[in-house]
Amino acid sequence: MLRHALAPLFEPRSLVVISDQVLPYDQSPPIPLHAATVRVPWSAQGDPDDIRKALQEVAAGRGRPDLALVCVEPTQLPLVLNALASNPDTLPGAVILQPHNSRDPDPAATRDFSRLWAQTHPCLLLGPNAFGVQRPHAGFNFSQHPHLARSGKVALVAQSRSIMAAVMDWADDAHIGLSTAISLGDEVDLGIPQVLDYLTSDYRTDSIALYMEETGNAREFMSALRSAARVKPVVVLKAGRAQDGSGADAAFDAALRRAGAVRIRYFVQMFSALKVLGYAHRPRGQRVAMLANGNGPPQLALDLAGSQAPIVRAELGVATCRALQALLEPDADIRNPVITRAPLTPDIIQEALNQLLADANVDGVLVLLTPDAHTNMTEVAKRLAAVTPAARKPVVTCFMGDAGMRPLRRMLDDAGTPAFRTPETAADALGVLATHHYNQQLLLQMQPPLPPLYPPDREQAQALIDRAREQGRTCLSASEVQDILQAFFAPVEWRDEHEEGDCPAEDDGITLAIRVVRDARFGPVIGFGAGGLLARLGMVGGSAGGSLDLPPLNSYLAHQMMVRSRIWKPLLASESSPQALVRLEQLLVQVSEVISELPDIESLVLDPIRIADDHLRVDGMEMRLCAQPAGYTPLLGGYAHMAIHPYPAHLVRNQAFEDGVAYTIRPIRPEDAEALQGFVRDLSEQSRYMRFISAMKELTERMLARYTQVDYHRELALVATIQQPNPAHRGHPHDVIIGFAHYLRNADGRGAEYALVIGDDWQRRKLGYSLMQGLIEAARQQGLEYIDGMVLSANRPMLTLMTRLGFVNDPDPDDPSMRRVWLDLEPVAPVQEGKA
Repeated sequence: MLRHALAPLFEPRSLVVISDQVLPYDQSPPIPLHAATVRVPWSAQGDPDDIRKALQEVAAGRGRPDLALVCVEPTQLPLVLNALASNPDTLPGAVILQPHNSRDPDPAATRDFSRLWAQTHPCLLLGPNAFGVQRPHAGFNFSQHPHLARSGKVALVAQSRSIMAAVMDWADDAHIGLSTAISLGDEVDLGIPQVLDYLTSDYRTDSIALYMEETGNAREFMSALRSAARVKPVVVLKAGRAQDGSGADAAFDAALRRAGAVRIRYFVQMFSALKVLGYAHRPRGQRVAMLANGNGPPQLALDLAGSQAPIVRAELGVATCRALQALLEPDADIRNPVITRAPLTPDIIQEALNQLLADANVDGVLVLLTPDAHTNMTEVAKRLAAVTPAARKPVVTCFMGDAGMRPLRRMLDDAGTPAFRTPETAADALGVLATHHYNQQLLLQMQPPLPPLYPPDREQAQALIDRAREQGRTCLSASEVQDILQAFFAPVEWRDEHEEGDCPAEDDGITLAIRVVRDARFGPVIGFGAGGLLARLGMVGGSAGGSLDLPPLNSYLAHQMMVRSRIWKPLLASESSPQALVRLEQLLVQVSEVISELPDIESLVLDPIRIADDHLRVDGMEMRLCAQPAGYTPLLGGYAHMAIHPYPAHLVRNQAFEDGVAYTIRPIRPEDAEALQGFVRDLSEQSRYMRFISAMKELTERMLARYTQVDYHRELALVATIQQPNPAHRGHPHDVIIGFAHYLRNADGRGAEYALVIGDDWQRRKLGYSLMQGLIEAARQQGLEYIDGMVLSANRPMLTLMTRLGFVNDPDPDDPSMRRVWLDLEPVAPVQEGKA
């Protein structure tokens, strides 16, 4: 089994320590690694031969060393690194460069040397100036923190040593356990995307907390973040808000929403997020009910609720209010928040909580309690600790106070249900959970699976841009902008430049605007909000009231953009016809397609856009081009100008079998989960065994998510489908999967493992050959070096097919019943504009 590329760093089997001082690791080295550790005491007069001998000693008994932990004076670093790389057979798999007590006379030179060394040698390099790594479950403390963190399920990743030290110190006091802690230092080699890749597959990690200051490569960051957030909650604290009016901070917010991650704004929120991420339950909405023993705490919590906030106050059902009225004292408040002023008992708190949890209008419950001399708070806390971990919805508690309440919070934390000190932090924690649910819905969205009935005329639009460049212009005329949007079938009417009469008055109907700008990190960003006079005066929906998103958009994402804007409730939802709103969604989607397919566009402004009855009318247009042409075709160049790779519609193929039956090969989508499960269930036992090498009858939820929620930047799954009537929907046609092929990147990051299965009724019809051809070509385009797979020796049809496709068929040295089939992939040169 291939080890993950980062396994030498996080799961080392051997270690070389090179240091001139005692390190935290030396205080309590883990027993399994202790016997595989060689120490090299170092000084200014250190001998590189000592390092070479240590490496050879490890290699003689255990093969190439996994990890080298280095802490030496900065001036000694080149000597040490060169000694580590003196023999390729003993070069460690990873190196951690910890900061030294002595001052670095030239930090830039140290970074440059380290970067060049990492580029030259096949070795992971963490640092320089890296806080290091902790893996508490294994007892690994390769960090500068003096104490090993508690073992838990939250991974902590930081771009700051000081932030890492502070959070770990707090986590120890709050009894919060970590699966991993890593601070990246100067990031000359190892960065956030690679670490996220590892944590995504790490079974010991259930959630990830990330502190960052720089994004780096936006496409790689977004790809890794989206992949991680599909399977594990990710919370991000980013420092350095843009104050220059560039909108970079808002663009980062939009990127995190689309990645399915949650952004927190303040350092103190990191603690709340870490606590609540360990909670097993996730809400399916943002409606919160509050249960309290006084008026003040829920009022403070309500300050964090509202239409633009992560949580809103739930409207309790009639049955719930009646049950609470019968349960509580006569003058209790039975609306939300539910407030009882009588002494609490464990039975009353449990029954009131059960009623709130059973209400269909409630997505989560916040219990806010203050010290009460007439209530046995310890017994109340014990009951909550016993019942809330098993609740079907999240329950977050706040026990205000310290002397008597802190032990009760600790009791609840240890029982697996988060407890907080203030109403604000408790409400914020529920907000983290609610935002995670909302952003997950955005993460799963993508463009339609099939090309539109009337495909846009990309060539005509590009020709208009080329003509402007030939004339030395980067600003297009209104008529040229109109022609480009018409080429993409934008559902609007246009103001005739020669139309007689004045421009309509500013208050003539609802006035909107769509603006596209190019962010330095994330590429095109689409903004939606008020236009015309409202925007110029900074009123509702102006720069602060609009909403942003990254392309590509679909109708759902476009609608959510509209709902997030401040003009939704007062103007759009109440004063616009359904037909006009549908056209507005379509316009946002078409603008998204324009900027996705035309990478030369730097900015686009449609302002004002007027809604009149059921129609949209654009009275102002402006489009500017980038100073330099993109020079590539997005379809074949991987949409390099975008942070999110669009649905690869160019891989959709409409084909037919020799008997004329039509079928489609296309990339899979999240909504194919039910169809894929049905496909697997309908396979014969033999076909299922040949594919999964087990007697499983259906896919697990995790497997379904892994196969259908695909990041097209790094992997692919293709399905072959036919159209059949769906009895569950009055016979309307739906896609039925008849074949499935996919590849996932291997742990080495260079190749991918493929899998192929064909429905029993569709075998021996050359479907497998067509699916594999599509898979191989896509893998080449993504720059993979090889594709391989494990096939049962008894699966002769599969082995024959792979031989026809040029695969090499090798025996598995560890299992004679298996064969490894593999194919080297020739790289595909980038396609330049005009050569597609």
